[in-house]
Amino acid sequence: MFGYVKTYVPELRVREHEYYKGTYCGLCKSLGRCTGQCSRMTLNYDFVTFTLLRVALTGEKTSFKTEHCILHPVKKRNVMNKNPELCHAAYSSAIISYHKVLDDISDEGFFKRLYTRIFLLPSVASMRKKALKNAGYSSLDETCKTLLGKLYEFEKDASAEKSVDIPAELFGKLLAEFLAFGLDGTDKKIALSIGLHLGKWVYIADALDDMKEDKKLGRYNPFLRIYDGCIPSSEQTADVELALKNELMGLERALDLIDFGTDNTVKNILFNIIYLGMPKKIESIVTNLYNDND
Repeated sequence: MFGYVKTYVPELRVREHEYYKGTYCGLCKSLGRCTGQCSRMTLNYDFVTFTLLRVALTGEKTSFKTEHCILHPVKKRNVMNKNPELCHAAYSSAIISYHKVLDDISDEGFFKRLYTRIFLLPSVASMRKKALKNAGYSSLDETCKTLLGKLYEFEKDASAEKSVDIPAELFGKLLAEFLAFGLDGTDKKIALSIGLHLGKWVYIADALDDMKEDKKLGRYNPFLRIYDGCIPSSEQTADVELALKNELMGLERALDLIDFGTDNTVKNILFNIIYLGMPKKIESIVTNLYNDND
């Protein structure tokens, strides 16, 4: 994913902030253990949220320890202990990163393609190979390949319908499959709903964020296609913000169906993210979009 889905720290309680930071550090450690040390460079906040959602959906009992890391050698950090949901997040990140790099190779200029093929592709291929050694992930990899393939075909088809909903839906379905992996019954239905809304929100937010750069470089962007190569007005962007709020409402309805148990720490973090963190990220993106200094 893209690093957009994170908390609004000023409104977190100390316990919640420590839990969140511990999840981040635990995921970083798990990336190194599960998919190789280079994969730690792919760490982002979206997959921390992904991990917290899986913990909530599965009822995974988490625990923490304090230890040093290479980036913080002096002061020990709170780290979530290894568990199946951290590993699943690591494997999911590896598979998605691999297929994203393949798209970059076909989509960027010559020198960036060359750099990506020489320096990035071997690393992400190794990460993916480690993920595929685990039961069920070959099927998930094939699903990722199919859905991203459809997404990239739509983006490259100049005659395709001018729409942000179609590509966002494809990315939402992709995230839904990863989030629901291994779940059954009601839990799977909830996970599919959460993944769909979250994935659509991320795709649309990323398209907004990249709009000026995509226009400058002549790259595909659903909004540039809709508005004939022009940056939409602030009034038109307000409609996009409303659509994003609708996705958050769908996400909220799905989260309300989860049984969080008696400890509300994870619940409070997740609702902080959707009520405060994600809306404030959109505010920042829209402000930057109309910043004349850029």
